[in-house]
Amino acid sequence: MLLLSSVQGIMEYEQQRQREIDRLHTAALAASEAITAAFSRADGKAGAIASWSFALMDDPVACVRTLQHMTQADITVSNIAVLDADGELICSAVPPSGSERNFSSRDWFQALREGADRTHSDVVFGSISQRQVVLTVRRLRARPDADGTDPDTFAGVVAVATDMDAAARLVRRERLGTDAQIALISRQGALKLEGSTINDDVFENVAVGTLLEQARPGEAIRAQGTGVRSDYEVIVASLLPERLGVAIAAPARVFESWSGVSVISTFAIPALMTLLVLVCVWVAVDYFILRWLTYLQRIAQLYAAGRLDLVPQRARKAPREVARLAAVMEQMAASLDEQRTELAEAVDQRSGLLREIHHRVKNNLQVIVSLLNLQSGRISDPAAAEALMDARRRINALALVHRSLYETDDLRFIEIAPFLKDLIHNLAEVLGGHDSNISVEIECEELALSPDQAAPMALFVTEAVTNAFKHAFAGRDSGRIVVRLICGDDDQCEIAIGDNGNGASPQAGTGTGSSLMNAFAQQLGGQFTTRVSALGGYEAAVAFPVSKSWDN
Repeated sequence: MLLLSSVQGIMEYEQQRQREIDRLHTAALAASEAITAAFSRADGKAGAIASWSFALMDDPVACVRTLQHMTQADITVSNIAVLDADGELICSAVPPSGSERNFSSRDWFQALREGADRTHSDVVFGSISQRQVVLTVRRLRARPDADGTDPDTFAGVVAVATDMDAAARLVRRERLGTDAQIALISRQGALKLEGSTINDDVFENVAVGTLLEQARPGEAIRAQGTGVRSDYEVIVASLLPERLGVAIAAPARVFESWSGVSVISTFAIPALMTLLVLVCVWVAVDYFILRWLTYLQRIAQLYAAGRLDLVPQRARKAPREVARLAAVMEQMAASLDEQRTELAEAVDQRSGLLREIHHRVKNNLQVIVSLLNLQSGRISDPAAAEALMDARRRINALALVHRSLYETDDLRFIEIAPFLKDLIHNLAEVLGGHDSNISVEIECEELALSPDQAAPMALFVTEAVTNAFKHAFAGRDSGRIVVRLICGDDDQCEIAIGDNGNGASPQAGTGTGSSLMNAFAQQLGGQFTTRVSALGGYEAAVAFPVSKSWDN
């Protein structure tokens, strides 16, 4: 019903709209006929005056009186004037208000002097009548009995001015609405005529050339591409071909008459019925389904937040299908709660086992360190004893990694700042830094590394600090070592160990320590470099990629 009524409503709307457009066509033709009739009367007056213009031109006083009488006889005529062959004003029904009395430069005067018998002007502002007028102009010929004078000799013109506002008042406006506008269209633009009750001019930006091209004599044309507002229909009719036309612009309203009400009711009644059905369905669906789904949605959100012990009591009063869904959700929550408990226990057990493993590994490494200490005490060869001490320091760094793992809450990462402090403290104690004037400083950003990166980094720091203690301060009783860890915005970090010692020796980079540091740098995924430190001594560094996010 809704579809069929929509089609019917559209058809009735188009029919009513076409009737409105036909009404505008009729009004445009009536306006064209009324104004054309005014032009015809003006042409008749001009012809009558031209036939006995010699007498009027010989007696200017009688000429003025006659022209005034003829002007008063027709309300559409605002003035009648007679000009001689030079364009000088001989007599006029309306006394000239200014000093202008010669009109030989006007287009219509030039056309008649060049041979035309009659013509019309465009819509102009009359310099004598002071109104918007269209001039109907006829040629005056010389006296036929003049000695040696050709009867076709140009002797002047007679011009009848048709008042456009007065002509517009002849148009019967009962066919038009109060907001319809009538305008004369000429090459100079659009002249809005009196009669509309609205102030704004819909013809303000009209495409004059387009309207004149579309206008046809004796018929009204629905104009296209006029520049008039889009909600207006424009009908144009020709008065003077390609020079002057009349245009009517009016909104094509359909809903101001009983037929418009019929168009609305044809569509509205089925639409209201459909709307009523939809409202009833919406109320029923909301009451029996949606409110319960909303309730279950809130329960599901609480389950997602961890409240798995919650029981949907209200859903037991819901329709049967909803109650079944609520029961299934309750069983699912209970099952998830049980699985969560089991997983939590398994995670705790696994974490405990991992901590125990790291603890045992750390203890085993400490035992190895102790054995190396005992063995180094029995070796008389200083080089061998020193090699055992180097191995002890490296094993101690690995033991510190495992100790940090079982002491932290998250077994996946090691916090580097406290880890480095413990590592440097142990190295300084083994290397005798606490008993000397060699100080070790740490500059470290907040960073967490996985054990796979923490172990090679600890070994790298151990080797670099050991080398600094051994070789940087030869022949000196004091020194300074700085361990610096900095990270950039591109997830690139650099660990650097610099000193203010004697600088690099000629054998630097060829020993076991340099080879080990290069190997540890490769395990970090970085590049081992050496340079002069900011303190003036030697600096060993490795830049490596790392993710600063614990989630990754």
